[in-house]
Amino acid sequence: MSATRRQNGAPKPSPRASPNTSTKPASSKRPPTISNTLSTFLQPAEALLLLTYPSLLLLGSLFSLLDPSARAAPYSATSQSHPPDMAPNYFALKKNVFNVWFVKVGWFWFTVAWAVWVVMGMGMVGLRRSRAPLSQKGRIVELDDDEEEEEDEKEEKDGVLVLTPQKLQSVLRWVVVTFWWMVVTQWCFGPALIDRGFRLTGGQCELMRSDTARQEMGDVREFVTGAACKIAGGKWKGGHDISGHVFILVLGSASLGLEVLGAMVNDRRAGAEEKQAKLGKWGWGVVVGVVGMSWWMLLMTAAYFHTWFEKFTGLSTAFVGITVVYILPRLLPGVRDILGVPGR
Repeated sequence: MSATRRQNGAPKPSPRASPNTSTKPASSKRPPTISNTLSTFLQPAEALLLLTYPSLLLLGSLFSLLDPSARAAPYSATSQSHPPDMAPNYFALKKNVFNVWFVKVGWFWFTVAWAVWVVMGMGMVGLRRSRAPLSQKGRIVELDDDEEEEEDEKEEKDGVLVLTPQKLQSVLRWVVVTFWWMVVTQWCFGPALIDRGFRLTGGQCELMRSDTARQEMGDVREFVTGAACKIAGGKWKGGHDISGHVFILVLGSASLGLEVLGAMVNDRRAGAEEKQAKLGKWGWGVVVGVVGMSWWMLLMTAAYFHTWFEKFTGLSTAFVGITVVYILPRLLPGVRDILGVPGR
């Protein structure tokens, strides 16, 4: 009885965990999504900036289809525009002042805006890292926060241009972007890529369509550029013409935008609200003005100039340069060490 009572009253032994059963909670890892992958490379503001360009091209192209005046106006495939005497409005004219003095010399304005940003805007966003130690009588003296702030205020007051690694990398990025602009639109060991693509797709100067003109031009001058053809009095016809306007406007303004957005993101992370309030107004004003004008002229180009495919290839060619300069450094440490990433 007692033995039976002890057995019934004895506490039940706690069940041992099976060696094959894990007591840890199951891992809640989720498969990577497209949004997570993109956020690794681009901040939301940067992704939104890049999405602005295909959106503007789509909006302008749809406007040209829906606007009765644009639909009714004849379109010349040779000039990639409407005839001047039948243009739907002022911005459909190739000789409008914004096209002549902004788009045609667009790289000048982009370069000026970049230089102003590096000198006046970038130096005020808090991109400067800790100041290098000072050497005094053979000793290395580290500046504390108050002393470093005093040195910063003195340099700003005296107008000293502080050359930081971030500024040097920004200039280097601009050199690479400018090289891509030159190769595509100006010179690529001879004719630019735009002209080479036009010839490879069957295009040629109208003067070269006759045998007499071919003999007069000679074999050396036969492979002419679009500019040389116009100077000679001919017409560039027959091939696929990448939209140079779309290419320049997208490449220049997107590069500027990514430079500024990168600095803004870095400044928020650093919590430098005070320094952010001291941003150079000229630096911001010039960049915003140039980028804003680029967006407007891109919209007008999409509405009144070039075919859908010409605009698409212009956008794609510009994005090749953007990818090399601003996306690859985030993926490849070796490239990042050279070109850097804006704001980091």
